Amino acid sequence: MTQRIRRVADLVVCVFFGLFCSGCLALAVGAAGGAAGAIYVMGKLKDELNYPVPVVHDATVAAMNDLELKLSEDKVDKMSAHLESAFSDGAHVWIDLESISDSRCRVTIRVGLAGDEARSRKIYDTIKQHVPRSELRG
Repeated sequence: MTQRIRRVADLVVCVFFGLFCSGCLALAVGAAGGAAGAIYVMGKLKDELNYPVPVVHDATVAAMNDLELKLSEDKVDKMSAHLESAFSDGAHVWIDLESISDSRCRVTIRVGLAGDEARSRKIYDTIKQHVPRSELRG
């Protein structure tokens, strides 16, 4: 009987480490928490907002100005936007906006090559502060 319990325990440990090491556990946890807000996976902060790309782009530009992050690249159309900047310590910032529907877009923020969650969340929170309140739905 103890041999059987040990095999089950070993199997559970192997499955846990397999999920944890492959990143699947982080994705599962992120997906479960996705309804509560932005998720941070593999160096990128991601969320979907109930605004069209041009509205989120305007909020992003205003946020970058608030944070005194000068834009080195700012490409935008009705379906997508790509912005780049850098912090004073040289950490590069990439922000991508992608249309999901007429009134919804996906926001992806990455700071530095390996990612910086605290700075990514600061940028994201500042963007959300600049979205017009009358359109605040997400």
